Amino acid sequence: MAQENSPFSTEALGLDAIAGRLDNPKLLMDQVGVILLSASMLAFEEKQFGDRVWPAQYENQPAPWIHKAGVASDLAKGEGIKATRYGPTNATLQDSGNLRDSLAIKSSARFEVQVGSTVPYAKFHQWGSDLVGPAVQPVTSSMRRRLREEYNKADEGNKEALGRMFHYFRKDSISTHIRQRPFIGITDEIEEQIRSAVELFVETGRLQ
Repeated sequence: MAQENSPFSTEALGLDAIAGRLDNPKLLMDQVGVILLSASMLAFEEKQFGDRVWPAQYENQPAPWIHKAGVASDLAKGEGIKATRYGPTNATLQDSGNLRDSLAIKSSARFEVQVGSTVPYAKFHQWGSDLVGPAVQPVTSSMRRRLREEYNKADEGNKEALGRMFHYFRKDSISTHIRQRPFIGITDEIEEQIRSAVELFVETGRLQ
């Protein structure tokens, strides 16, 4: 038994307190989840995750520019074609905000936390077509009809761009190859933030 005031007593080293904190790590795991989620949200603002800068949409498409996959999506939903489909936009991956807003924290084990999305197309943007294959949109007769209606009422500036879609709509489906735009993961900065959070929690029981 250690003598009172011995430098090797559990009181001096604070091992009892540390053991108690690690016995219930939920608060720490929640904080780690917040760090991961915040970094993912920031990626949508900066169009960059760590040192991976997001490529522009259809960056090699000649003028007049049109968002082919977006047009197909609008028509598949029975909606009118959005004005943003007719010109490059800085709101990459934020057409509806569904992908960004779907990001959530999930605790899967005592010492494990995950950040992810249940949106089906999240994987295409996170990993790119080279890993998961192209995104495929079936083309129906009703979509072709709505495309003709949209073309007939489009102004001259958009008519030329929209006219390109007729070629794609002759097919039974449109395959869109998507460049990788990661928004989930661990960067050097995130790793450092997590390390600091863990050290502070273990030493003091505080999160910040």
